[in-house]
Amino acid sequence: MPKTKLQNGNDFSGQKFYVGLDVHKKSWAVTIRSLGIEVSHFSQDPGAERLDAYLQREFPGGDYYSAYEAGFCGTEAHGQLCKLGIKNIIVHAADIPTTDKQKKNKTDLHDSRALADHLERGNLKGIYVLNQDQQELRSLFRMTESKVIDVTRANNRLKSFLMYYSIKLPETISKNEFLSGKALAWLNIELGSSPGTFTLQQYIEELKYQRKQLFQITKSCGCRFSPCIRKLIRTC
Repeated sequence: MPKTKLQNGNDFSGQKFYVGLDVHKKSWAVTIRSLGIEVSHFSQDPGAERLDAYLQREFPGGDYYSAYEAGFCGTEAHGQLCKLGIKNIIVHAADIPTTDKQKKNKTDLHDSRALADHLERGNLKGIYVLNQDQQELRSLFRMTESKVIDVTRANNRLKSFLMYYSIKLPETISKNEFLSGKALAWLNIELGSSPGTFTLQQYIEELKYQRKQLFQITKSCGCRFSPCIRKLIRTC
């Protein structure tokens, strides 16, 4: 684990250290720079406290800045780093300047090295980090949007099945883009064979299930949804 002492003694008060992190579930790749020099480059077990302990031991009194790419690990590491006094930012991967050579030789340690370098140069701008409540609300909306897609797919599969077998609904209940409850009730019919009837009923049950899921999701929260989602809910 190479390191370079940049000052005499063990007091780094007021000196800035820039930490590039490549954050993963099982390990963190870490590069530390200061005064234009790479002073440390290593891998560690995940955890902000472990990193903070290393910084406090090797560079006591310094001002610590860090950055990592936005990804599946979310913002938990960001919150932990900030609580420990490390000024962290999360950056969008597309906003990190990258050379063709870096793209072809992409590794965790290379990524952390690039982050530390650009952080020290002032080339990185952090994204806005939502608080816990905002993130949970966003997750709810994303789940709702995903469920809307599921409902739409189930609806379209059933309509395609009906079209393939020339099953036409009565005009009084066939005006809507989304098949209504009345339409599903009317479709409780038998086709020419038991496999055909079974397939039709499975498509119907799938659509009913997806609509029930969407209804439960939207009913469980007091949020306002888009007209598209409300239109789907009315068909449940």
